[in-house]
Amino acid sequence: MEKDLLEMHKNHLKNLMHEKRITDISFFNECFLPAYTYDAVSLEGKSKIPYEEVKKLIKYGEIARFDKREQKEVLNHVNCYNQILKWTSAKKDLTEDMIKDLHEMLMKDILVGGVYRNVNIQILGAIHQPPDYIKVYDRMKKLFSDQDLDNMNYFDKGIYLHAMIAKIHPFLDGNGRLTRLILNFYLIKSGHIPITIPLDSRTEYFNAIDIFKEQKDIMPLKLFIKNMLNKRYEELIDELEVEC
Repeated sequence: MEKDLLEMHKNHLKNLMHEKRITDISFFNECFLPAYTYDAVSLEGKSKIPYEEVKKLIKYGEIARFDKREQKEVLNHVNCYNQILKWTSAKKDLTEDMIKDLHEMLMKDILVGGVYRNVNIQILGAIHQPPDYIKVYDRMKKLFSDQDLDNMNYFDKGIYLHAMIAKIHPFLDGNGRLTRLILNFYLIKSGHIPITIPLDSRTEYFNAIDIFKEQKDIMPLKLFIKNMLNKRYEELIDELEVEC
């Protein structure tokens, strides 16, 4: 049923975009990108930059009264999102090296990015803990050589990679932001629109990821992503229909 609803929403939005001569999802970036970036850097509770200031930062490139690292996290995330749009336009598929490149861009002028962690880490309060750092390289190689991954459609592939990389936690920092960029890359590849995960959905989102980590059950995360996607479609459809 959710798949039918998704397809219905996708086709409805596509028809509205055609009527209004909107040729690309980048048309929606002015509203989407600040919200997506704000949610992405705030979801783990790190950033203290308010939403309205994130909008100004994206527009002007610097706001003197905020921490330099937090500003770089915002601007780097914007650059990463623009990069995945370029890759999808060029009809590329993600490789392990491209994901490392994306992480390096995400961490630019913050820490050394694109390199797998060489220490063990613990996530406070989590039942499942990331694997020993010695296993990270092999786990990532195995993930990207998995034949089942090649046989997945783009929609399922994005959700699976999101879940698996969150579980492996291959980098010291930025894993959550990275996995959500990967998810959006594949949503766009599958003909859908990108989504953001708002702060009021944080608990449900992390619970779904934890279920996958602990039980290898991806369905709660998949259902959550579908619900977020349907809500996003409904918002955009309502906006375009009001303008008719």
